[in-house]
Amino acid sequence: MEYAVNLLFILIGYRKNGRSPIFATDQAVKNMVDPLPQAVVLTSIVIGLSVTLLLVAVAIRIYERYGTFDITKINRLKG
Repeated sequence: MEYAVNLLFILIGYRKNGRSPIFATDQAVKNMVDPLPQAVVLTSIVIGLSVTLLLVAVAIRIYERYGTFDITKINRLKG
């Protein structure tokens, strides 16, 4: 789902024959690509990676402490 939303944002910001949003005094502002969807997608990718790494770190700590991922065995250990 995350990738579909990212793709939607990229498609929203797309313009045919668009140019990068860098202003110069000698250029007219025509057919410029919107940078906001690109920034949102980049932020989304960073947040998704951070959440994934946090879940991996929690899983590693659970395995180090209990030696298993089986919930029934972890519930029986009580501490």
